[in-house]
Amino acid sequence: MKRIYLALILIIGALGPVQAQYAAFVNSGRITFERKVNTFAAMQIFLKETKQVPEDQLGTFMQKYRSTAPQFWTDSFELYFDNKHSLYQPQNPDIEFSKNFAIPVAYKNKVYSNFETKEAQTIKQAFEKSFFITDSLKNIKWKLTDETREIAGYQCHRANALFFDSIYVVAFYTDEILTKGGPESFNGLPGMILGIAIPHQHITIFAKTVTGVDTAPDKWKLPVQGKNTLVNNKEFNATTAKMLKQFGLTSPWVQFFMDL
Repeated sequence: MKRIYLALILIIGALGPVQAQYAAFVNSGRITFERKVNTFAAMQIFLKETKQVPEDQLGTFMQKYRSTAPQFWTDSFELYFDNKHSLYQPQNPDIEFSKNFAIPVAYKNKVYSNFETKEAQTIKQAFEKSFFITDSLKNIKWKLTDETREIAGYQCHRANALFFDSIYVVAFYTDEILTKGGPESFNGLPGMILGIAIPHQHITIFAKTVTGVDTAPDKWKLPVQGKNTLVNNKEFNATTAKMLKQFGLTSPWVQFFMDL
């Protein structure tokens, strides 16, 4: 009898973790993300790059800025997904750009990703102009690591990448959600990306909640061109680079933030 009892314990012990692991898999649902920009750090970078404030006055300007403006520009976004598609959009459709940071770009991004066709449709705002971007999914060369951390109740694995050969991006993905997407246009890891950190640009995008619900593109309000200017990614970057120069915003930080 003791041997039978011991055998049952061993079988239950072996099956328990496997059942728990598969029970955690989410095939479709909704993720809420919080995107934060540390404006105290980003503003200083921006002003140095654009030279809008003389260097000998930068310290005084930043001291006044820190005493009057909030440190973080924080926005909430949501991502709906199933096995083959995702839709990322602001939680508040009437979202505004940060009045204190006063750089009206990339604050209202809406991104639909089709992982079957490897195509994306995106609406991006730049000043008073709106663009409808249709192009292939971004091909990001990730390097996987052994580091892990928990985000929104999920065990996540770390991966690193370089954008434009110089901008360091850290992602955390969970293989308990098999959709290979993430916030904004980030994609291409072995599961859903629940966290993005861009240290030198002082930008983070982290999941707050994950809810498993039945969802599919036929239930979503997908991006449509409407009156938005139709471009691909290359044309968008060229057009916005000219626009930024016109407004005196010749800052790689702004261009990168716009290209998220």
